[in-house]
Amino acid sequence: MARHKINLLTHEFPPKRGGAGVYCEEMAYAAASLGHDVKVWAPVKPDLESNASLPYSLSSLPLRGSQDWRCSVGLIREVRRKVAELAGSIVHLAEPGSLRAFARLDSFTGLLPKRLIITLHGSEIPLFSRFPLEKFFFRKLLRKADEIHLLSHFNRKALLARFPELASKIVLAPGAARRLFLPENKDNEDENTEGKLRMLTVGRLHPRKGQDRMLDAIRQMPNELKAGLEYYIIGPEVRPHYARGLREQADSAGIPVHFLGDLQDHDVRIAYESSDLFALTSVPHPHSVEGFGFVYLEAAAHGLPALGHRTGGVEDAVVHNETGLLADPNDSDDLARALERLLRDDELRLRLGQKARERAAGFTWRQTAKTLYGEA
Repeated sequence: MARHKINLLTHEFPPKRGGAGVYCEEMAYAAASLGHDVKVWAPVKPDLESNASLPYSLSSLPLRGSQDWRCSVGLIREVRRKVAELAGSIVHLAEPGSLRAFARLDSFTGLLPKRLIITLHGSEIPLFSRFPLEKFFFRKLLRKADEIHLLSHFNRKALLARFPELASKIVLAPGAARRLFLPENKDNEDENTEGKLRMLTVGRLHPRKGQDRMLDAIRQMPNELKAGLEYYIIGPEVRPHYARGLREQADSAGIPVHFLGDLQDHDVRIAYESSDLFALTSVPHPHSVEGFGFVYLEAAAHGLPALGHRTGGVEDAVVHNETGLLADPNDSDDLARALERLLRDDELRLRLGQKARERAAGFTWRQTAKTLYGEA
């Protein structure tokens, strides 16, 4: 296989939180580990850019990292200024911000990439197809791609429903758990000395993530089950009104509910290690979907059974009755029944958790990068 020069363009990158940023960092790391020459174009801080320990290089974009017009123009201006660096390389538009910039400004004049790869995480498929003109430019850009990378069968179905002519360009390859959240090899994991089951949710406090659905299901549990349960919620507050509502719900849930905020990576890994059950009940939204859900695999890597909703790409990350339980997002009673089943049945949690750990081991970013780029 040939060693490729890869330029990965993104408006989202660590330390900024988000699934797209995780994807970009993990793909860059994995591609470099395969022997490719990788440069990431991202709105990063100078101290991160100068980090010599990274196996890939970073080009700092003078952007805030959003999808607004200012950031779109800023990215394209930078691309035109450094067009020689991109020519003849694999150009990977790896998240919605960079994708939207190229769709808006149609900026391949003078840029002759060896291959153009576009990744669609999920939400951009309905979002960029809402209006006829926007859909026209979105389609035009997608047709220029050599490969369109999708992470779930749900996203493939959603894309082909709008653009059936793109079927031959699709590369379906899932993501994996973030390597910094993988369990450490140690003999004695944190023991729960209080004898309570610890349920964990990791995700920004946003209506689409459905923490309110989980709190409502907890409220419906019998008192004897509540007595043995505590709930930990990790994630930044991106909608203050929604976050305040969650805290009000938590006050009447009948169990201890701990809002831990946006923790550092080390602390998130410890939270996974010390939990018994993972819950993320994402809900359908007209213009935002759970395209895959890397956090389900992070939890699975720690042997945690998952509780979620049957929506978006979640079914690619969680196998119902094998690695977790999935409920109907339109039936609150279905979610409550699934939660009660998991709380009552110790053997079920153990079986699902073991299967989850085994399945998570089969998902690696290295394999995803190899599928897209090949091996040097």
